[in-house]
Amino acid sequence: MFTLIVIISLPFFLYTAYETQKKIQQKKTSETIVRGIKKQNENKQSIQYNKIKALDPDFDIAQITARVEHAFFIIKQAWATHEMASARGFITEGIYQRYAIQFNIQKQLKRHRTLDDIFIHDCELVGIEADTCFETLHFKISSRARQSTIKTDVAQQSHKLAPFTNTVEYLTYIRLPGVKTRSNPGLLEGICPNCGATLLLSKFEQCQACHSLVTSGEYDWILAKITQEAEWRFQNAKRQIKGVADYQVVDPAFNLPVIEDRVSVLFWRLQKAWLTQKSDPILSIAHPDYIDYFNQNELNNYYFDHIELGLCEVTSIEFGNEFDKVFVLVKWKGTKVCLNTNIRQAPGYYAHYLTLLRKTGVTSDTTKGLHSLHCFSCGAPQTESDDECCQYCHTRFNHGDLNWVLKDFSPHINQIMTLKGKSFSIEPNQDKMKGKIFDPISLLSGLVLILFADGKTHPSELALLNEFVKKRRIPQHVLDEIILAEKNATLKMLAPDEALDASTWLLKMIEMCLMDGEISKKERELLLLFGKKFNILAIDIDIRIKETRSKLYLGGKLALTEDK
Repeated sequence: MFTLIVIISLPFFLYTAYETQKKIQQKKTSETIVRGIKKQNENKQSIQYNKIKALDPDFDIAQITARVEHAFFIIKQAWATHEMASARGFITEGIYQRYAIQFNIQKQLKRHRTLDDIFIHDCELVGIEADTCFETLHFKISSRARQSTIKTDVAQQSHKLAPFTNTVEYLTYIRLPGVKTRSNPGLLEGICPNCGATLLLSKFEQCQACHSLVTSGEYDWILAKITQEAEWRFQNAKRQIKGVADYQVVDPAFNLPVIEDRVSVLFWRLQKAWLTQKSDPILSIAHPDYIDYFNQNELNNYYFDHIELGLCEVTSIEFGNEFDKVFVLVKWKGTKVCLNTNIRQAPGYYAHYLTLLRKTGVTSDTTKGLHSLHCFSCGAPQTESDDECCQYCHTRFNHGDLNWVLKDFSPHINQIMTLKGKSFSIEPNQDKMKGKIFDPISLLSGLVLILFADGKTHPSELALLNEFVKKRRIPQHVLDEIILAEKNATLKMLAPDEALDASTWLLKMIEMCLMDGEISKKERELLLLFGKKFNILAIDIDIRIKETRSKLYLGGKLALTEDK
């Protein structure tokens, strides 16, 4: 009898032991993936840190973090008072233009946004890059403040204090390689690092005492980019982008931060042109052909409010017989407003491709830093008159003879395949992964467009999206705004790149879900739902999950083994 009980019970005990061992192994794999990814990132950052330390032995993370916190308060106060003089010495032209246009929009709408009781919860260095052109530091700053909007055409009345709003931003600082850490105050403290004079700057970044262009990066750290949490992901500047390596053979100083700052200036100047309904703001930075096109097709009595510039990244570069071209993808958010009726559309999510031209044979000069609005012939700053020629040496700004100029600004959605077409490839192709831009907002907006392509909002699909943003720490309001934009046909951010294929997109989603080492039941449901839209079988998705998980596990295990 006992033997019979043992025989009957044995399979059960064996199965239970197998399942227990399986769960233990799955937990071990997940922990290895998480720890391995963290160690790989730490190793990469350590290498970059050592590069900076070798050129600047006094470089200290604690010191620069404290300086960045101090600068953060200066920037926020300058933004709240609409007076950028205190921050002008350590921000690039792109950021200055961003704030200047925002101030113009607020003035036209007779409103003023304020910030009070600013407090920093945490300031953390989350990324380091060092190459031959720039040293780069990325800081994550979590803060809170009371934000309110005042109508400037209405007599002020007493009102309750605005509630605190928590914000997470990523600030990117850069400088030229070899710049030494200073023992005395510098740009972030309002002092010219070249001559020691107190900086009294307004529109331009030239020291009034020694005439140095202080935001060149050759003296101190300068703020080059501000990114909201939803759009942020660390991506090394040496990322593989089509044509960049070949172009740097003939132009060794060509680099991405300079191009992306130039594009930031172009973007905000375009916003100013829409606001004023004149092409004057882009005369010095856009090719005459595009200015003609803009005057004929883009001045349609509308402008954008509540603008947020998210992604701004180079996607490729091409050689030409007469002009070389750089292609840049920008993704942004804004509320379209009709000038005549003041009717406001729902917030829209947009993506545009910018094409920049520069005469073949012209080379870059990093000693000029990020001076996007200076004459590259004599170095003089461009005036506020929006002339297309330098007022000092009369060199043309906008023909691409010395610097990159705007040739085209076209909607990204015009350059990609339609959603309902059968052109998406299903077979995986790793080559398509190189240089592609997969930011969280792109992936999320694409998911919304695909899941709601039938015109219906299914509660089950919405629940899966809510769980997805919660786990990815994407603010809920971002998902709500994207869904609203989709309903109002103002969601124009369909794909991460123009060569999107469903398989590549699926792999990036799987990688994102596996960042915490495992894929939850709801995440798998979302992946299956995505695959169903493109006829990708569940078994194929499970195979790719298993392959990606194994790849991340082996990579993590190797990193941890090397560390030991």
